[in-house]
Amino acid sequence: MPEQLSEEVFTERFTERISGYDLSPTIREPLVLQLHYGGEEPVLAISLKAAYAQYIEDPARLDDVLNPFVRDLGWTVQSPRYTCREIYEHTLPVLRNFIVEPPSASEVDTDLSSLKGPIVFDDLLRSPSEYVVVQFTLPRGPEQVSVRRGDIIPRSPDTKVISKLAFNNLALAVQKHGLTATPLQFESLSVRAWLVGLAGDPLPEQLPAMICVPEIMRSLEDSLKATDGLVAIVPSKDQLIVSIDTGDTAVCELGVLAQQLLQRAPQRLSSLVWGLKNGVLSGVQAVELEEESPN
Repeated sequence: MPEQLSEEVFTERFTERISGYDLSPTIREPLVLQLHYGGEEPVLAISLKAAYAQYIEDPARLDDVLNPFVRDLGWTVQSPRYTCREIYEHTLPVLRNFIVEPPSASEVDTDLSSLKGPIVFDDLLRSPSEYVVVQFTLPRGPEQVSVRRGDIIPRSPDTKVISKLAFNNLALAVQKHGLTATPLQFESLSVRAWLVGLAGDPLPEQLPAMICVPEIMRSLEDSLKATDGLVAIVPSKDQLIVSIDTGDTAVCELGVLAQQLLQRAPQRLSSLVWGLKNGVLSGVQAVELEEESPN
């Protein structure tokens, strides 16, 4: 059994392990480090108390305890580096269906070779047929790049904070550009339905994520005079369709429409029908299509 390290020595060992990173670590007190990312970046204070408690349970597992922390900090110093202002002001949410569009190995790999770490996402709905998540992106020229763990650790290890920031940024974009609602007319559709967009179409892939932002959906309910709430479908990654008719007929018709559009969409998302009341997601339904019997 190896000798148990004191809090001071444990902290020094960890500091030695990250000395190759450009972080200028300083020990504020035993089990508390300050990391300096330079420029206008905040000084990150990290606590090693939980790691030390895990270590003293089995001192022989020192490397097993330290390696995940070293790996995570290694992600944060890799290029490209985003400033705190970029993360806070420009992170946006997108919806993705992991069953329709499974994540690649590089998106979920937590191995040391993964330069920026795995992508950041929150589960929205998980079922045997649908696994819809909220993923986060940053603008890079004309494209949106995925936010990864190494991008946010210096700012907020809690993805719930990033989620709140992203939804707020989307709400601000809606305020800036304004919502549009184009009436839909299909022979098979008897309910009142609209295709929702942003004026100028600046953020097409963010449209489905609006169902997660109560502020936006309440505004839509008000403008459409949806006294009973809304039902919505997001068959494609750039489509949000809503109806103020919320009964069984509306759910059935929109569910059928969602599946038809999903089959033709170049970027498929979901066939589910999402219910909203006072801007908040209140339920979700799947509409099963009956297969025709052969003649």
